[in-house]
Amino acid sequence: MDTVELPQSAEVVILGGGIHGVGILHDLLSRGVQNVVLFEKGDLGAGTSRKSTKLIHGGLRYLKRLSDFGLVREALRERELLLNIAPDLVQPVELLFPILRGGGERGWVVKIGLSLYDRLSGSQGISKHKYIPIQAALEKVPILETSQVKSVYSFWDGQTDDLALVHRVAASALKLGGNIFCGSSVEKLNHSERGWEVKIVRNGVIHCIYARYIVNALGPWSNQLLEQSGISVPFQAINNKGVHLILPDLGLKAGLFLQSPEDGRIFFLLPWLEKTLLGTTEELYTGDPSQVIANEQDVEYLLTKCNRYLSREIKPAQVEESFAGLRWLVVDRTGHISKTSREYQVGVTNKGKHQLLTLYGGKLTSYRALAEKIGDRVAQYLGVQCPSRTTDPQMWVKNNTSLPHLSSLKARFKA
Repeated sequence: MDTVELPQSAEVVILGGGIHGVGILHDLLSRGVQNVVLFEKGDLGAGTSRKSTKLIHGGLRYLKRLSDFGLVREALRERELLLNIAPDLVQPVELLFPILRGGGERGWVVKIGLSLYDRLSGSQGISKHKYIPIQAALEKVPILETSQVKSVYSFWDGQTDDLALVHRVAASALKLGGNIFCGSSVEKLNHSERGWEVKIVRNGVIHCIYARYIVNALGPWSNQLLEQSGISVPFQAINNKGVHLILPDLGLKAGLFLQSPEDGRIFFLLPWLEKTLLGTTEELYTGDPSQVIANEQDVEYLLTKCNRYLSREIKPAQVEESFAGLRWLVVDRTGHISKTSREYQVGVTNKGKHQLLTLYGGKLTSYRALAEKIGDRVAQYLGVQCPSRTTDPQMWVKNNTSLPHLSSLKARFKA
């Protein structure tokens, strides 16, 4: 897909080949916008996008903040859409929410939250929450330590292969005539009467591409590019580090939605690709985004919190793989990283007749809705009247045959 000669100019240049970058590319092409180019320094989805909890969900825990109701409602709407458009990649997954005998959320609070979650889901074709007996929970999660559990609720969300989803969206964009150039690192942005000058290094050769409009979807590297280009940073942002562990198959027929009474954090234990996925953490990260890893403290934290719910202790030696990703979020005025909203924000830089948009935040689940809103902005700027058509199944490919198939489990996490 990246053997085509680089263009000298483009209407729109998108920087970053994660889920948001390819999603915005797909959206613009679905509207009929011509000459849109995406540049990615590595492989598609190789950064944050492949290091998620693999869930397509509304975000049950966000209901504790009234300001995030809209975020949850939108995510639940997008969950329904992805379940219908890509049923081979996004499938329902049952989650059990154990109520602890001591500490954690009270049962009646969880009941209210799940009822509200169902209501916000509307009439979507996914099962509603229900109370289940302890014995029924054990049939779904045989290693659940029931002496710690007072009661159990069951509810449903969606699960996906995040890297495969990035590739599906990218393949759909290619089908519509998009251009994607991997192995292309953006070094600097300049501005002239011709438009934005994008300095790209590819195979050791420097290229300059001119664009009317730039979408900066580089995530943790976004502000770094602006600073080295002498462009004012619209928002101060933080990197919220999330760590996941890959464990052996623990025989789960459903996932566990777990809570840490000590710090209020939520994490998941999920069946995934014939393995078990445990995550995630939330920690401020100030180092090089390219060097983020799961350290011993991260592993110890997750196993300690998880083991209280299990009848069989999971030891560090049983961890088969670990991976760490970064959530690029606008700084929250409370200073509490766990309470920092996942709602996206956009910074706009105007230079003459040309515009640069920098993206902050966002969720895997709601990537398409975010891309549509960005697409609305770009299309209006370009004078394109056609609305987004990414809800139309005809705008999607049904498989990833036009992209390399990554069958290796390790390839889904490792750089």
